Amino acid sequence: MKLSAILILAAALMSSMPAAAQAPATPVPAAAPAPGAGRGAPPVKSPEVSADGKITFRLRAPNAKEVFVTGIGQRLAMEKNEQGVWTATTDILKPDIYTYAFSVDGVTLNDPANPLFKTSYGSAGSSLVHVGGAVSWEPAPGVARGAVTRHFYHSSVAGDDRDYWVYTPAGYDPKRKEAYPVLYLLHGLGDEAGSWIATGAANVILDNLIAQGKAKPMIMVNPLGYGNSGGPGGAMSADMLPAYSRTVIEEVMPQVEKAYNVTKDRTQRAIAGLSMGGAEATIVGLNHLDKFAWIGSFSGAYVMWPGARGAATPGAAPAGAGRGGRGGPSTIDAAAMPKNFPALDAKANAQIRLLWVACGTADGLVGVNRQFRDWLNKQDVKLTYIEIPEIGHVWPLWRQNLTDLAPLLFQAKAK
Repeated sequence: MKLSAILILAAALMSSMPAAAQAPATPVPAAAPAPGAGRGAPPVKSPEVSADGKITFRLRAPNAKEVFVTGIGQRLAMEKNEQGVWTATTDILKPDIYTYAFSVDGVTLNDPANPLFKTSYGSAGSSLVHVGGAVSWEPAPGVARGAVTRHFYHSSVAGDDRDYWVYTPAGYDPKRKEAYPVLYLLHGLGDEAGSWIATGAANVILDNLIAQGKAKPMIMVNPLGYGNSGGPGGAMSADMLPAYSRTVIEEVMPQVEKAYNVTKDRTQRAIAGLSMGGAEATIVGLNHLDKFAWIGSFSGAYVMWPGARGAATPGAAPAGAGRGGRGGPSTIDAAAMPKNFPALDAKANAQIRLLWVACGTADGLVGVNRQFRDWLNKQDVKLTYIEIPEIGHVWPLWRQNLTDLAPLLFQAKAK
């Protein structure tokens, strides 16, 4: 796998872009140069978020004929002024982390004035902008921030070079007598190891919850979510999830446990994920109850389980599988569940501290989540199942899912 370009983290982790290099010293003319002389036109400010939640975008493109903002609802037409700067302002938007891009005469590009962007596997992704507000994923005033570190390694299982990210809470003590509990948090199809940081703001959510005393100080690990070197292109292959389990169990976990003060106690170890990551968290967690006692699935794309699509054409991904969730299959092959969880029955309840499954009712994957719920009930496996009305396959839901799940983890008794 060829790792993508540098992943830029969410706003709280970012610094501003470096200033342009100074020209070599030369004699100064008697008349002072005009502002910006020798450096081209002054930079534009984009995006600019107003106090009421409107976003103004700007792009200097004097020779362009037609420019739009895309990715935030319907595309937004921009207008050009005499200086060649295109401008557009949105309506009032809800607090969220939004992605966007510019369409310039039919060519899509990121905002050159904005250092924040979301990468996708193998592509430059799109620009990011925060509309702040009273949400769990915005940094609370005065809250100490944890650290986020990126690690690289060669995967013998997947046959490529890859990465994972580790969050340590504020005040992390590598020599603390009591080892820290650990959450393995997995991303969705098309995303990268750092997506839960850049777009999910998972580190900020944990900072806030820990500071409020709502969640135990924990370490979070975000591994790359593909079990082979093909990335999203190989995600629907039959061997992807079994191989992915091995990358977590045999490669990432031992490295984390060697480098960090994390527990090896299964009752203090959790795994959760969104969409594809939800399918992976259930496969890994429920088949390794000797290692995980806490399992969470957000909008789980169970259509990605081996055999879930029955006699579907090999390698053909069902519409919406893990990427958007819209129009995906409403059911999976019933035989796939006992095949993927052959040892799962009521006896597992003694080992499972919490099995937490959530999905939005407007998600195309809600049908397969209900099917999994019903099968678990028939197996007498206890779970907490939640449906969120009128919401689809979107990041605001998954951030809220993490906000709701994290306080439940590693408690003496599940709340």
